[in-house]
Amino acid sequence: MTDEIPRLPSLHSGVVAAATVSVVTLALGFYAAIAVPFGVLALCAAAVAVGRGWRRAAVWAGILLFGGVVAAAVENAPTLVVLVGAGGAVVVWDLLDNAIGLGEQLGREADTRRTEVVHAAGSVALAFAVSAGSYGLYSVVGGGKPLSALVFLLVAVVALTSVLRT
Repeated sequence: MTDEIPRLPSLHSGVVAAATVSVVTLALGFYAAIAVPFGVLALCAAAVAVGRGWRRAAVWAGILLFGGVVAAAVENAPTLVVLVGAGGAVVVWDLLDNAIGLGEQLGREADTRRTEVVHAAGSVALAFAVSAGSYGLYSVVGGGKPLSALVFLLVAVVALTSVLRT
């Protein structure tokens, strides 16, 4: 008889994603209290994604956290905090999606720490590079916070997501 492998998501990436949601929510919460409920809901969605292996919950975790970022941007949070929050939302979605994929392929009991650390480091490095480039571009252009900046932030998040998807 063979025992069936439980195909649940890896806990390591799930814990890192939950920590990222918490840090981003705290950072946004200092400048806009309206962002905190979005972060709490994102944390709940991340827990469901890790506990049940639902990709839709992982997507919702990223969307909800990004909703908190948009709410903080509307409340005039500092540009750097908004950019880091947007990058964090993409990283959370990517880590949860990776955890679900590893769980489906290898199971929860497989030792995937090295793979997850490399994946997380790559995701964070890419998000940092995009955020730093966006902040540099914002600094060069200068000025206030026009609505077009928020639109370009959304376009940047979509572009970052598509890069991580391929």
